[in-house]
Amino acid sequence: MAVEKRTEWGQTIIHDEVLAALASRAALSVPGVVQMSQHGLADNLNSLVRHDILARGVRVDESGDGHYDVDLFLMVQYGVKIAQVGRQVADRVNQALKEAVGSYPDHIGIHVEGVRTIEN
Repeated sequence: MAVEKRTEWGQTIIHDEVLAALASRAALSVPGVVQMSQHGLADNLNSLVRHDILARGVRVDESGDGHYDVDLFLMVQYGVKIAQVGRQVADRVNQALKEAVGSYPDHIGIHVEGVRTIEN
């Protein structure tokens, strides 16, 4: 699956794994996000097949005409304000995708799948 963008200069095709890797990297840069979470059997199987661990915990769905949705599955640090971290993740992912591919996702879903303590 890929997202297509057409302009007067031509066509750009961006594979969903590229979008997922960009979104994952942006999410992990937010303080309070500990790691991306695998979200079910499909993600576990994909991580065995794919060599790109950066796309783990992110699902990109094409909605047509160059539009796409992004779902992120996160583990957050114990003690953080989850709603605040979720907003920061959505903002950072939105901005990173806009800068990288020139368009915002139509929808960003933040799924907090667990809370972890960080041990030194």
